[in-house]
Amino acid sequence: MSMVNQDVEGLDKFIPEFVQLVDDLDLDDDASDEEEEEARDETGKLAYLSKCEELGLTPVSQVLKYLEQDDMHISHYGIGVRGATALAEALKVNPNITNLRLKDNKLGGDGCQIVCEALIKSNHVKEMDLSENCLGNNNGLLTRDSLARLLSTKLCSISTLILKSNKLADADMVVLANALGDNRLLTYLDVSMNNFGEKAGVAVGNMLQTATRIRELNIGWNKLRAKGVHAVADGIKSNGLVEVMNLGWNGCGDEGFVAVGEALSVNGSLVEVVLSCNGAGTRGAIGLAEGMRQNESLASVDVDQNILNEEGGEALKQALSDNKGIVALNMENTNTSEKLRELIATMLHDRLQLPTKQDMNNA
Repeated sequence: MSMVNQDVEGLDKFIPEFVQLVDDLDLDDDASDEEEEEARDETGKLAYLSKCEELGLTPVSQVLKYLEQDDMHISHYGIGVRGATALAEALKVNPNITNLRLKDNKLGGDGCQIVCEALIKSNHVKEMDLSENCLGNNNGLLTRDSLARLLSTKLCSISTLILKSNKLADADMVVLANALGDNRLLTYLDVSMNNFGEKAGVAVGNMLQTATRIRELNIGWNKLRAKGVHAVADGIKSNGLVEVMNLGWNGCGDEGFVAVGEALSVNGSLVEVVLSCNGAGTRGAIGLAEGMRQNESLASVDVDQNILNEEGGEALKQALSDNKGIVALNMENTNTSEKLRELIATMLHDRLQLPTKQDMNNA
């Protein structure tokens, strides 16, 4: 056999091996490119789009827009559970979003769980609004357990939590309150417009006696009644951090007002108290006024839409006169006289014209 034929036979053996080697290199390059692309997905857009494609969803342009910002406002979009699943993939890797607003998106318990699990793996979100997402009723068990796990994890950095209008019940609040008792970061909690009753009030009262760092609590528009509000007031007595407390529209009556008055007489942190539309009368107003008179931190009280009567109104006016630190007292839509309300308005107007301690220090 000639030398030429031998060389050709050698090439025949070599070429397939060479082609395979090139193909392997191409595959390695493709895999490397994909890995680099994933590594560059700093906003989570690629993760979101990939999951949308997998689930057969049309990507929401607002989600893509806000993934590049620190505030994500995706309210009233009805993204549902599948949309939350896609969003969660982005949240797991996105380091920018600190404010997550998902109001009215039909998340339900499953959607809430998916979002919470994503946030457990990320500690960037500080404010979260899950209002109007049907988290209660049949979804309550899944919702409360998911939120409790999130709020209990050491990586959780949420300081503001809004769960307004979700039909949450007593059992839900009991679990959340237990989790919040050990939470050191949450400072703002809005659980208004739910279905909380007396047991929820007791749970919140117990929570306020723990190491919770909550400074603003809105539990208005529920059904705490006298016993529930009394329990919250008892919790306030030993709490030195809560500054704003909304207990309006809870049907607590005179007993609730008296309990809040007793709490005010010993609490040194409350700045604003809302007790509007609670069915309180003269006895409640007098009891509340006694606490207002003694509290040195209090600046604003709202007793709008209560049946205070003139005697109750006079007691509140006297408390206002004795406590010069109070600069706002809302008694509109009560059965007190217009003359009395005008006198109170004049007192407050004159008071607001006076220089504050800070003004005098800066002079």
